[in-house]
Amino acid sequence: MKCLYWNVRGLATSPSRLALKNLISLHKPHFLIISEPWLLFEHFPRNWFYRLNFKLFAHNDRGPLDPNLWCLCLNNIHPNIISITDQHVSFSLTLNNITFCMLAIYASTNYIHRRQLWQTLENLNSQTNLPWCSIGDFNTILGSHEHRGASLPARGPMNDFFVWSDSNNFFHLPTRGAQYT
Repeated sequence: MKCLYWNVRGLATSPSRLALKNLISLHKPHFLIISEPWLLFEHFPRNWFYRLNFKLFAHNDRGPLDPNLWCLCLNNIHPNIISITDQHVSFSLTLNNITFCMLAIYASTNYIHRRQLWQTLENLNSQTNLPWCSIGDFNTILGSHEHRGASLPARGPMNDFFVWSDSNNFFHLPTRGAQYT
């Protein structure tokens, strides 16, 4: 199974749609998580994803604000939604007789608000005895080795993220190219 996560920072323009189409053609994902589309899904061209064999199965709920996390999958996949908040969508899936859970995350830039996300996800994890996979923009880092810039990053948000991922037995996959947590 392949999952493609893209923080597109706007999907209203033709160049961004073409780039997305090229990414889908190149990587052939089963799941597509788009953050920051900057428009409502209803305002996106109606059959664009359908022609690529994708369907929207969930988006986050930010109350009066537009969703900033779209979750799509191939038309023949049927995820079961577990939870939706302003910062995540969680769902379960059974493939080849194996059931697991996934988290699509677009965490708040406010670390106090992110703490609510960590608590919510910890509660979700404790309610199931299934493996979890998470993908997204956590808007934090594990340590200063992941930071670029002259100033040192704040320790509190890094510690919160480390404690959450460690206490939930998450491990961080090695990456190729640019370093990502």
